[in-house]
Amino acid sequence: MWRLRAAELAVHGERVALVGVRAPITYRVLAGRGLAVEDALRGLGGRPGDRVALLSSQRGFDEPVALLGALSAGAVVVPLDASSPPERLARLARESCACAVLHDDAGAALVRELAQRGAGADGEPLGRIELDQDGFVLAALGSAAQTDLAPAPELATVLFTSGSTGAPKPIPVSWSAHDAFVSWMIELLGISCSDRILRCAELSFDLAYFDHFAAWRTGATLCTLARRELSAARSLGAAIARLEPTVAYAVPALYTKLLSGLAPDEPFPASLRALCFAGEVFPPAALLELSRRAPAARLWNLYGPTETNVCTFHEAMPHELDGVSELPIGRACPYADCRIVDDDGRDVAGPGIGELCVRGPTALGGEVHTRDRVELRADGVFLFRGRLDRMRKIQGFRVDPGEVEAALRAAPGVREAAVVAAQHERLGTELVGFAALSHASTASQGKVDDVALRRWLAERLPPYMVPRVIHVVAELPRTTTGKIDYEALERA
Repeated sequence: MWRLRAAELAVHGERVALVGVRAPITYRVLAGRGLAVEDALRGLGGRPGDRVALLSSQRGFDEPVALLGALSAGAVVVPLDASSPPERLARLARESCACAVLHDDAGAALVRELAQRGAGADGEPLGRIELDQDGFVLAALGSAAQTDLAPAPELATVLFTSGSTGAPKPIPVSWSAHDAFVSWMIELLGISCSDRILRCAELSFDLAYFDHFAAWRTGATLCTLARRELSAARSLGAAIARLEPTVAYAVPALYTKLLSGLAPDEPFPASLRALCFAGEVFPPAALLELSRRAPAARLWNLYGPTETNVCTFHEAMPHELDGVSELPIGRACPYADCRIVDDDGRDVAGPGIGELCVRGPTALGGEVHTRDRVELRADGVFLFRGRLDRMRKIQGFRVDPGEVEAALRAAPGVREAAVVAAQHERLGTELVGFAALSHASTASQGKVDDVALRRWLAERLPPYMVPRVIHVVAELPRTTTGKIDYEALERA
């Protein structure tokens, strides 16, 4: 089983390890800076298996260097998204039993605020290691907090997702889980030392570990994006054109943002040979546009909740991209045993519809019931049919809002769509839709409005599945991981 060791990266010598807004650094230099973090963490009293928070406010080279050093020291990394509210960050650090926090110099004030909000377990102050934007250790302060949590050296990371109870849910990810996924992806995409892998997702999202681990295992170059470069379509496009990545793995929203910043006939950067996406359904019209702008790139739809990482995959072929139909989520990955069960928990043999269950080295606890409703075709291909826990009773009928979303996304002029359930004091549970229009339709929004969209749906869905109202919006709200923020829409 592969584990990350800073000293071993030096074998790649003078190959370029990191590029971005800072001056490029080689693998030899990266290994040295990672070892400095490793030494600093041990100097604070950190032990293998202890949990260490990591926060980077700017996403400079400090972030990959801190990740490398902490994991090389045997720590379990708990990433904190600097764009989240301080109270939430303090809660995650506290509930994860972090003993120390690694952070960039620009995030020092935020880390001090977390301390004031009780980030340490049982009121213990956290040890701190501060890095500059190039990844040099500036200071190691205090000592590792003592916690009652037993060290877990088999773990690599703890990621927090939204829990059904409303509280953040910790997902521990083992080295064996990371190894199974990354090894397979390297083989699937044929990644080598000549590749340049785009660093897209936040470390709090499981997608980000492919970027780092695939690059460091093969000697490829990691192309980092600073936080400010992710803020707008033009800055993002300019950064990618400058970095010339060959491989990208991101949520669909990043690709649609890139598309929105391109001129009508402007292609995607020609350097990109593999575009992978996961996290949510890629709007079919936008996916068709992506294939047209990047005709030489292979497109991969990767599926799996955080509890399993990727468990199915599908390469999008030209004949499937009609601008209306959603892609299959594909076949089971070689390391994943995927099956579907009916409402009574019985296996569905052969083609059918049910809940997807996953076993294997990437599945939390050995087996995960995903709560995703999928269809298994006769050819062994899975199709996503919505979330079981989004199922609602509307006028006595079971309705999956995801099915309504798919129909709404197919309406002329609609770029993205979301549908949520809401409680009406008189009518009970009802559906409310949200539609973001394609940029070509923005100038004529009067023609694509609530009435027109509801009429479109009424021609395709039974009356109880047509939302009472559809709000036309400029953009759908996003979570920090780039997914549609359904909780925000439910509050709207």
